Amino acid sequence: MKVMNAKLREWMRSNDLTAETRLYRHSLPEFVRPTSEPGIAEITANEDPSEAVIDVYGQGHTTLAVHLGAGLAFTESMDNDWRLDARRCVELRLGDALDQGGLVYPVESITTERVWYVTIPQGRIRVRVPGA
Repeated sequence: MKVMNAKLREWMRSNDLTAETRLYRHSLPEFVRPTSEPGIAEITANEDPSEAVIDVYGQGHTTLAVHLGAGLAFTESMDNDWRLDARRCVELRLGDALDQGGLVYPVESITTERVWYVTIPQGRIRVRVPGA
């Protein structure tokens, strides 16, 4: 595990990620469950994800996220148009996911924005709800 942690830290440094990096997801309201803390909610991992990600902890090949564990994809920036549909924007501090045993993988995508797949071993993760 110690070697894995060192590898993770080095990989994060090489991708300009830190524990303080904020990632965003636009979820349907029924998947954003409020907690007793103001502005904090929980979202549930996708048990059957379809993202193709790069397995940076194993052989380095592209594989489906379902082989890496339940999780969710997050983007690096908040889309200001998210209020135009029925979705809620949630914010994840990357360190919070890592503290819960999650790992982060790059998503293979044709978009211009970097997208990250975060595994969520506990099945749910606490996120901040901007504007709440």
